[in-house]
Amino acid sequence: MSNTRQIKPVQIWTANGQKEASILALTNFFDYHFDDGNGKVTYKLIGMEGEPTSAYEYITANIEIPSSIIQNWGADDSIIWNYIAEQLNLEFL
Repeated sequence: MSNTRQIKPVQIWTANGQKEASILALTNFFDYHFDDGNGKVTYKLIGMEGEPTSAYEYITANIEIPSSIIQNWGADDSIIWNYIAEQLNLEFL
């Protein structure tokens, strides 16, 4: 699974002020169960800035994945990506 996807840039607030994130990364799938249990995914919102352009991780957090999504998760990870994008109100490019 590729762990990053381009997103429509979003403005977010960070400890260093307002920044623009343009990449969603899914870095850790954990505590998931295929026996009607929930799971969790760690995600990062990443922006590009500086000269030369470098990646900066602005937000790292976990999001709970409901059992209904876990139960329908197969070889294709798009159900996980789409659920997280929907929960965070993000659009893929």
